[in-house]
Amino acid sequence: MTVELTKILTNYAIFAVIWYVLQTFGYLKVLRKTSVNKMLAFIPVLRELVMFKLVWKSKFAGIIWFVCVIGGLALFLVAANTGLQIIGWLGLVMMIASIVIHIKRSGKQSKAFNLSGGITTLLIFANPIGNIVIGIGQAEYKGAK
Repeated sequence: MTVELTKILTNYAIFAVIWYVLQTFGYLKVLRKTSVNKMLAFIPVLRELVMFKLVWKSKFAGIIWFVCVIGGLALFLVAANTGLQIIGWLGLVMMIASIVIHIKRSGKQSKAFNLSGGITTLLIFANPIGNIVIGIGQAEYKGAK
């Protein structure tokens, strides 16, 4: 491994740890306002599925999002190893679908806490910061709308 690649991977790892800590802190603050077990904030996939359950009336939205994420990544890997473009395109479509679902979830999360579009924008572009603002602020959980 080259020195440049080692530096890039080290920087990425540091950023990932900082992002995880901020996400966990934000979700701890948000989940404190609900009746959900706060320890779920430490498990990334479970906390996302719990937030889908809290803010979306559909029971399957979180599962559909999860299938799109994992399926899209898996199809990308398969396409990279086999060279089949159609599989790569299908993976791209699934990843775009997961992003759209997550954006809708951000809007529903701000509505569930009776907040406006500014928080939705913050949740879309800087999710940990948005969750910290919701958790520390005066917002109260009103339930899925």
